[in-house]
Amino acid sequence: MTLAPLEGPPESDMDSPMESTQSLEGSVAEEKDGGLGGLFLPEDKSLGHAPSMTTSDLSTHSTTSLISNEEQFEDYGEGDDVDCAPSSPCPDDETRTNVYSDLGSSVSSSAGQTPRKMRHTYNSELLDVYCSQCCKKINLLNDLEARLKNLKANSPNRKISSTAFGRQLMHSSNFSSSDGSTEDLFRDSIDSCDNDITEKVSFLEKKVTELENDSLTNGDLKSKLKQENTQLVHRVHELEEMVKDQETMAEQALEEEARRHREAYSKLEREKSTEIELLNTRVQQLEEENAELRTTVTRLKAQTEKLDEERQRMSDRLEDTSLRLKDETDLYKRMMDKLRQNRLEFQKEREATQELIEDLRKELEHLQMYKLDCERPGRGRSSSSGLGEFSARAREVELEHEVKRLKQENHKLRDQNDDLNGQILSLSLYEAKNLFATQTKAQSLAAEIDTASRDELMEALKEQEEINFRLRQYMDKIILAILDHNPSILEIKH
Repeated sequence: MTLAPLEGPPESDMDSPMESTQSLEGSVAEEKDGGLGGLFLPEDKSLGHAPSMTTSDLSTHSTTSLISNEEQFEDYGEGDDVDCAPSSPCPDDETRTNVYSDLGSSVSSSAGQTPRKMRHTYNSELLDVYCSQCCKKINLLNDLEARLKNLKANSPNRKISSTAFGRQLMHSSNFSSSDGSTEDLFRDSIDSCDNDITEKVSFLEKKVTELENDSLTNGDLKSKLKQENTQLVHRVHELEEMVKDQETMAEQALEEEARRHREAYSKLEREKSTEIELLNTRVQQLEEENAELRTTVTRLKAQTEKLDEERQRMSDRLEDTSLRLKDETDLYKRMMDKLRQNRLEFQKEREATQELIEDLRKELEHLQMYKLDCERPGRGRSSSSGLGEFSARAREVELEHEVKRLKQENHKLRDQNDDLNGQILSLSLYEAKNLFATQTKAQSLAAEIDTASRDELMEALKEQEEINFRLRQYMDKIILAILDHNPSILEIKH
């Protein structure tokens, strides 16, 4: 972003106020070079002395240029000029404007009234009026108005009123329709022309002075603007360098960010590929496990069917075992009843044996008393007493043997009774525990068959079989012990 220098050439006629200022400076320089101060006469000098003779073409051209410049000046004076017009209105502007308006009206009125035959006569008379100083002033006036016209034309704030525009159109139409309209104008206004020219020149001098001051002011402004433009150009160059540095840094940062993004993207791609491989491996493993589980499910279904069949068989066996246990329990009850009866019989026999022993003891005492009675009377009765004594002695020996035998039997029966009592006590306790546990286990086993697993069911059946086996062994031992000691207990009495 650069700023164009102000000293460059203008692109159009109404581009900027600086262009009108440059044109104004050029016109002021030309005026100074041409030496305006030496051409003007004092204001109190008379303009009515005899002029030197010039060619008719020069006079006609000067007169035409003067009138046209007056019209141009009048037109520009009516507009709002910012750059060239003075800040306060001049008191002579209205007078000059009225004069020029009368002059234009006289041009328009005389253009149609003056005959063509009178033009050459007035041309020759008008040429005799002007002196050399007047011609110089007219030429200077033409130059000044031409410069003013250029300044006005190049001014961006140039505005033309409708009246001035109409006058210009009328002026151009009059000049195009009739070549002799300028001569008619000078023929009607010959008396007031010199005074108007003098006033016009003084006004233009003031105007040129103001324009010179404006040119100086604009020169200072131009130098300031040049300095500001130079500073702005340097600032723009610095900003351009900063922008380039920022662009370079931004490109580097962008490249660095793009590199990091590429690295991150490649890393994510690698992680994604690794994760995909792991997931594929996991999917394969899950598929294999699924196939194995399907096979296992089929196998477990077959095992479940087998276990159902085995459970049914075990249930049947459990029922058989329960029935056998019931039979064994009944047998145990019968044996206990029989043992109780045997105990009662043994108690009765014992009482009978005690009575028998008591009778034998009494009889033995009686025999001893009889023996003493027999020994007291004398020896006369020795033969009969010897026989009786022998028989008594034999009876006594028999009774003693019978007592010994009965004592041994009593002692043996007492030992058997103690053994049987201990066995019955231990058997009753053990069997009570076993039966309670067996019934509890049987009930819990029957309740848990539907919900128990295969291993638990097999373990429960094994425990039940062990219990039944031990119970059977114990019952066999009891029966063998009863057969060894008192087999009559097992006899069934009808």
